[in-house]
Amino acid sequence: MLRLVQIEGAWGLPNISPACMKLETWLRMAGVPYTVAPLDMTQAPKGKIPYVIEEDGTLLGDSTFIIEHLKATRGVDPDAGLTAEQRAITVAFRRMLKENFYWVIIHERYKDERNWPPYREVLAERLHFLPEEQRVPAADAYRKLLVDQLQGQGLGRHTPEEVYRIGREDLGAVSDFLGAKAFFLGERPSTVDATVYAYVSSMIDMGLPSPVKDFGRSRENLVRYCQRMRERYFPELAAAARR
Repeated sequence: MLRLVQIEGAWGLPNISPACMKLETWLRMAGVPYTVAPLDMTQAPKGKIPYVIEEDGTLLGDSTFIIEHLKATRGVDPDAGLTAEQRAITVAFRRMLKENFYWVIIHERYKDERNWPPYREVLAERLHFLPEEQRVPAADAYRKLLVDQLQGQGLGRHTPEEVYRIGREDLGAVSDFLGAKAFFLGERPSTVDATVYAYVSSMIDMGLPSPVKDFGRSRENLVRYCQRMRERYFPELAAAARR
């Protein structure tokens, strides 16, 4: 059986990593059997999570490439039947969320001085592959790496207010396109829903304060959409939230 290597969730989210959350959502959407393996960064083929281990020991990294591989090898494709226009829309929104909005999430968790202390605890508690005394220093080192990447990517050069504006624009675009639809492209979920759910919920359902989070939660269709996806693909988390 496929083994999925990822970090754990928090705040009722399936995962604190949007990329991990996206891949696990897709696995459940596509009905691909898997087990979750202990977090081990030493084997990560691209130095990042998530990654998967095939039954023959083959290691595969990058959530998008993993999904493409599984579509080809498992004979499942939630996107079968999409039009060329729908596929183009899918690529555009996936890229926006993964390559732009992702950095807004990073800003709110790692660069915001209010949010880093509580998030450091969340992150350190999940670094089980390290000795306990190394977990907080590792979290601090990871913060420096991501803040440096944020600066290089460009978003880290903006003021917080400018970052909030960018984040609100991205969430607003998702909300406006989603409208009253059950899923992003209509009545049937597709691969783009795994991405939209993972990145939107990672912001609006995280247990940290953020003006971008507040804006997202003000869009009722985004809140309902994330609840709908959680109830459909992570019913155990939805049930826990109701208790």
